[in-house]
Amino acid sequence: MKSFYENSRKSDITTLGEAIDALLQAYRLKDRYQNAGVVVSWEKLMGATISKYTKRVFIKNKILYVEISSAPLKNELMMSKKQIIKLLNQEAGIPLVDEVVFL
Repeated sequence: MKSFYENSRKSDITTLGEAIDALLQAYRLKDRYQNAGVVVSWEKLMGATISKYTKRVFIKNKILYVEISSAPLKNELMMSKKQIIKLLNQEAGIPLVDEVVFL
């Protein structure tokens, strides 16, 4: 004899990750969610020292804008743009950032 729970269970069970992904797509929020993930991962990827001098980080049209309060650090980071873009895109799992602009 089947229990109540076995009868009420749907055959098309989805994982929580799939359900969240479908929700983000339905409300057209997937790009914003992914961009927010890159912004949040800035400190983890760049380390505490660089994060200490970072004032703002945001993405617009696949361009990452980073406001840095230290001119020497800004110059050093400008020379490492390609590596930074590669790190951020690897973290995201998809190419979200095409360019980095230091303000």
